This record gives sequence, C-alpha cells and structure tokens, in this order.
Amino acid sequence: MTPALLPRLLACLLALACCTAHAATPRLWKATHAVEGHGTTTLYVLAATPAGLPVEFDAYFTRTVLPALRASATLSAEGVGDGEEGPATQGCDLRQLDEQGIGMLNDARQRILTLALQADMARRDALDVKALAKVLDPDTQAQSWARLIEMSDEFTLLQFARVQAAALAPPSDRPGGNVAEALARARPDIPVHDIDYRTGMMHAYCAAGPRRTMMLLDVVDGVPQDGATAAAAVPRLTRDFDALLHGRAPSDGSPLARLAPLDAGLVCARNRDWIARMRKVADGRTHFYVVPVRNLFAARHDDADCGGLLDDLAQAGFTVAPVK
Repeated sequence: MTPALLPRLLACLLALACCTAHAATPRLWKATHAVEGHGTTTLYVLAATPAGLPVEFDAYFTRTVLPALRASATLSAEGVGDGEEGPATQGCDLRQLDEQGIGMLNDARQRILTLALQADMARRDALDVKALAKVLDPDTQAQSWARLIEMSDEFTLLQFARVQAAALAPPSDRPGGNVAEALARARPDIPVHDIDYRTGMMHAYCAAGPRRTMMLLDVVDGVPQDGATAAAAVPRLTRDFDALLHGRAPSDGSPLARLAPLDAGLVCARNRDWIARMRKVADGRTHFYVVPVRNLFAARHDDADCGGLLDDLAQAGFTVAPVK
C-alpha cells in the first residue's frame, strides 16, 4: 500500500463506521394527525424495556430520542400514578381462574411472604441501632406480613410483591434507571403523566385470563440474586429486544416473552385503553410516550389476537412512521 492511498482508505473506513452507527434499528415512531382547527398533533412512541438496557442509551438515544423529547409538551410512561379515571373496573373474579391458576395463586402467596421477609431483613440490615429499635421485631413483622398477604386481593398482592422485589434488587452498574426515568431527568420541566388509566393495570391484569397469577410468580422469579446475575442477563435481553423490534419472536423463556400467555390483558386490553385516550389527543402539540416493546406489535397466538399499538394508531387515523 502506498502512502498516498492510506488517507483515502481511512476516509472510507470512517464513512463506513458512520453509516453503521446510523443503521441502528429504529425504536421511535412518529404518529401525526391533522385536525381542522387544531393543526397537526404529533405523538412520539418509544419502544422500551423495564430493565433499561445499555443499548437503549446508545447513539440513537442521543441523536434521535432526546431531540424528539425536547420537542414534546408532555411525557407519558408507566407507573407515574396520576392516571385519569377510566371505565369502571369491577376487579378480578376468582371464578375465572382455572385449577392451575388457583394453585399458582396459593403458591404465590407463600412465595411472596418469603420475599417480604427477605426484603424486611435487607431493610433492617441498612438501619442504624436507633432506627432499628423503633421498628417491629421480626416475629411480629412476619405475622403482620402474613395477615396482609392472606387478606389481599390478587392485584394488591401484585403491587406488594413488586415493592418487595424492588427492595431486593441489586444495585445497577448504570444508576440512570430505565429509559422513562432518564427522559424525565433530561427534561425536568416537562409534565409527566401515567400512560394508564388509574385502574388501567388492574383492568389489564384481570383481563389476562385464567392463568393471570403467572404474573405474581414472575415478580418473585424475576428478582436477580446478585449484580453478576443481573449483568449476565443483559446480552440475552438485548438480543430479545432487537428481535421484537424486527418482528421476530424472542428466545424461549425470555423475560420479554414469558408472560405471552397473558397477552389478552397485558397487550390487547391495555392497548385498547391506550388508543382510546390517544385518539382524543388533538391539541396541535407534540407528546411523547414510552411504551413496553411488546405492546407495539401484534399479539396473535393461542391466548391473544390483536394488533399492536402502532397498527391501532394507523387505524385511528394517524400517519405512523419510524424515526431513523
């Protein structure tokens, strides 16, 4: 190779690297809808995972996601807690559970009690002597947890289990949390709203079918034992996230797919609630939504049959396109 060719070769390599960097799979979609007298309303919809994978904070996040957020008037995500009133929800009917579901519910109560006791012990270990003297002794606390768990309905039990699981989760190497939390920090001035109705998640859980108690056990089983275990799961989760974005099924047993038997509630019913609210947004402004990746695409199998949220938006009159 002659010295004269070297600069040209380096330029080609840099151009190739640049193109590769910009070839990230789109995970942000722009949905627009023009309404006479109100102008064009824009909804940005971002596919996300609960874990906050490193890939969700790549160059695409900086180059594409953050500018869309800066252009938005509001941010909507899961778990904010300010959801508006929705359609009346009666709660879960135990008669809908099959024999397997009842057995899983009973098993879940016992395992959630164990989870609560482990979380209580972890919290005690973090207290100083004075603070420790003010809390209930372990036996009394255990009896209190046992009564609470026995008396709780399914959805209350689910919420309680999530709190205990969060107390046991190992600290992350990346303190930023998931992508919705990072976006809220990036725009501290932006109003943040819950993507669900106030009873939306209860409605989704109750509509998930006779095996809905799988979700309770999933919370218990999903607690990593240590930071190393959590870190070891990241490559697989990253591949599964990419597979979903490309319309492929994730790997067998993936955390992003193991609740697929509950898609009738977690995807179909939830999407119906979301699109009922989204189609009413016609203020001529831009709004940003962070949505679980599974909800964006169709769920069509033995346990569910519905299109994804992107198709729902198109059917509601929005023009939907990926942001590259």
